[in-house]
Amino acid sequence: MADDGFAQEEMGEGGAQPEESRPRQDDPPEGAPLWMVTFGDMMSLLLCFFVLIVSFSSMDVVRYRSLVGSLRSAFGSQNTIQSKAIQSQTTAISLGQNMPGNQSLTEEELENELVAAVEQEGLTGEATLNRTDRGIVLRVKGAVVFEQGGADLLPESMLLLAKVAQIARAFPRKIYVEGHTDNLPLRSDAFPSNWELSSARASAVVRYLTGMQHITPEKLVASGFAHTVPIANNTTAAGRAKNRRVEFVFSGRPGDEP
Repeated sequence: MADDGFAQEEMGEGGAQPEESRPRQDDPPEGAPLWMVTFGDMMSLLLCFFVLIVSFSSMDVVRYRSLVGSLRSAFGSQNTIQSKAIQSQTTAISLGQNMPGNQSLTEEELENELVAAVEQEGLTGEATLNRTDRGIVLRVKGAVVFEQGGADLLPESMLLLAKVAQIARAFPRKIYVEGHTDNLPLRSDAFPSNWELSSARASAVVRYLTGMQHITPEKLVASGFAHTVPIANNTTAAGRAKNRRVEFVFSGRPGDEP
């Protein structure tokens, strides 16, 4: 009987467990909620992404944009311009009222604007950007702007020229537009030699920038160099294609204002 009394005392009245020993129905399950696993993974990936961005913060702007363009290509976006920068001392260039932020831009930031202009047109491999002792040089293959052997602007080239004009309109110094050809002799009644062709191409670009885009004529200089300034070997078709080009030289020389 003593044993029975002890059992009843443990079970409590009516044979039920004591209240403090019974599990409560509103107690949460042990461990973190399942959504926290996905949330934690997402935060880790974002942290890695921003660490990667910061790690490239000291790189040249043009090369950084090339990296971003590669990432865009991987995700199905449009390609970036292939660019090449010649190292030199960074200087500040004031671009006046029309540029975003109305601030003094460095050469890297000017390069950034030009790269963005070409990138938006999807001209992968068709243009290069160089920093020289003359200033920032944007080189565009002749086939992008003109038909072979001609000096009439292609309609699709005018979108790029309009973007270049937007930068040129605020640029405080002169911009040299230079036409270049390969060394093959011309067989054309309109252009007796490559001198006339290269000069006519540079003049056509300047005429469009002044007439259609309303760039101040005193700011632009048109020059034709024929085949005298090659950047590749004229003995191959690929080299000749590189030599046929139009260059926009954004002068970096102080005192070269219009």
